Amino acid sequence: MKSNEFLVRVVLCWMLLVLADANAAAQDVVEQSEDAGSAEFVPPNDGYDWLRLVSGEWLRGELIGAFGDEIEFESDILDELVIDAEDIDQFYSPRVFAVSIRGREIITGKVHVRADTVTVLVGEDALEFSRDELVAVAASAERERDRWSGVVSLGINVRQGNSEFVEYNMIAGVERRTAQSRTFVDYLGNFNETEGIQVANNHRVSGVLDRFSGSRLFWRPLIFQYFRDPFQNIEHQGTLETGLGYELSDSSRTEWDIFAGVGANHVERVSVELGKPTSSTSPALSVGTDFDTEITSWMDYLFSFTATFIDEESGSYQHHLLTTLSSDLVGNFDVDISLVWDRTESPPPLVDGSIPEQNDFRLLVGLSYEF
Repeated sequence: MKSNEFLVRVVLCWMLLVLADANAAAQDVVEQSEDAGSAEFVPPNDGYDWLRLVSGEWLRGELIGAFGDEIEFESDILDELVIDAEDIDQFYSPRVFAVSIRGREIITGKVHVRADTVTVLVGEDALEFSRDELVAVAASAERERDRWSGVVSLGINVRQGNSEFVEYNMIAGVERRTAQSRTFVDYLGNFNETEGIQVANNHRVSGVLDRFSGSRLFWRPLIFQYFRDPFQNIEHQGTLETGLGYELSDSSRTEWDIFAGVGANHVERVSVELGKPTSSTSPALSVGTDFDTEITSWMDYLFSFTATFIDEESGSYQHHLLTTLSSDLVGNFDVDISLVWDRTESPPPLVDGSIPEQNDFRLLVGLSYEF
């Protein structure tokens, strides 16, 4: 009997020792797990670019470019991504980039972007700037196609003014950006035939070339515009200017520029009074603004206005206003609602003595695609 009691005691002691060892091992695993979770991840030097989102998630791939409030990033699994700058916490890269810092010349070096600072490694020197001063980042050997973006919008137009009808319309634009320059060309066109009779045929093409020096002030060496609308008594009109611009805001949500230019304006009329010339050329002075803001994560607002002052024979004063409310639909497709307002202060009389209306309004509703 005593032998059995002794055996039971030995077994119980052995079980208690096993349980104690298991508990200690489990505690070690928990502590190691907590230590691993609390340790900050440091991207390896593996030749890839590393990007950390504000959520703490890391992406590995290749930075295509960072311009304004967007960063283009390419991942092997997720392909090309366009990410809002405000959603990015950090960025590491072993590659050399061209970095545009406001108020400075272009700096070339390795880049480390943190929540509030930007560090550029130039040789052995580390230059540090506020993240708010960062204008653009571009890979020194970026592909040409990565510099381009664009949008095409198709829809209908309800118009009141010199003519009232429903017409087809198209708005399109392409833009090329680098760390030092920006070029964009926009097109706005309307065409309508009703019962075999053409009642609308107007087209506007405008474009600019901007050169950045790193400050908010930028040079606009080329500003051009072509417009045609026989119903506004304009067979052809072209404006060629040069000027300056200034960035009022360049945040992750809002871009706001103002600009001014000087040059020449040439217009050819469809119809004029007897004895009057059908064409005229005059000096031109233009001022305007471009405003683009993200109202919500799914809705953007655009306001663009250009006023041109010319001589009385050419119309005295003209302006073009385009305002658009764009709402995300699916993928790269959006629904756009736009209002266009064109005005000529002193339209010359036609051959019959009648005077075209000063204002033309167009309401555009269309489906747009960004690429």
